[in-house]
Amino acid sequence: MITVWFLLALIVFPGSPVIQYKGYYAYTTLEGCETQKISLENFIVENETIKGFKTAMHVETYCLEMQAFPDQLKKYEENRQKGIGLGADKLGA
Repeated sequence: MITVWFLLALIVFPGSPVIQYKGYYAYTTLEGCETQKISLENFIVENETIKGFKTAMHVETYCLEMQAFPDQLKKYEENRQKGIGLGADKLGA
């Protein structure tokens, strides 16, 4: 088993009955995940604003540790090299 870090964003809109959550990209190290947190929060706020949400919102991101089998990580790396992913690596840090 290999440790993989997954970046999860939680979004709260006042007056909304639920917390929205979105998962973004997997990282092989905690440091890689942590470097994307602020960029991801800014990206989410910009996207929600473009969608027309002018109300207040609260965004928090967390790096969650997960276990993966070596073949899963190999497939993930192959897809990432082909450009298949959620695009969080293009957010900049």
